[in-house]
Amino acid sequence: MNQLTPLTPTRRTPLWRETYDAPTFTAGQATPHVLVVEDDPVQALLLTLMLEHLGVAPTLVTDGAQAIEAVKTHRYAVVLMDYLMPVTNGIEATREIRRWEHDNQRAATPIVAVTASAMHEERARYVEAGMNAVMLKPFSARTLAELVSRFAPLRAQARTLFVHP
Repeated sequence: MNQLTPLTPTRRTPLWRETYDAPTFTAGQATPHVLVVEDDPVQALLLTLMLEHLGVAPTLVTDGAQAIEAVKTHRYAVVLMDYLMPVTNGIEATREIRRWEHDNQRAATPIVAVTASAMHEERARYVEAGMNAVMLKPFSARTLAELVSRFAPLRAQARTLFVHP
């Protein structure tokens, strides 16, 4: 009779490794909250895992209409907004958020387009809609960390992001 042995790793390994020191946010201080607006499950998982790894509290919504409602009910350090989504796309959602912020005399929430399109015309549309920056896919952990630290108060500079076995 064969016995099944559960697979248990002999050592814990990180999800990914980086060779640089990246900005991270530490527990015990105000944790930056980031709204991730992404309908692709793989990209959503990647973004939320990377943000959690940085010590950021991500909130995930899957379309622009949900993003509008989320911004109305909570303050975020930054919104990472995909462009192509169901219900309301990123540009329409950004315009509506900017209109609501203006009408309610609320400070503008930084909104960053997260897109694979590097076309100049597309970037111009994002800026015209009221987005503050563009992060191109694919992006690195370092790019994400630097972007979040631009808009959220940097809490600490980590000596190393990972424990090497």
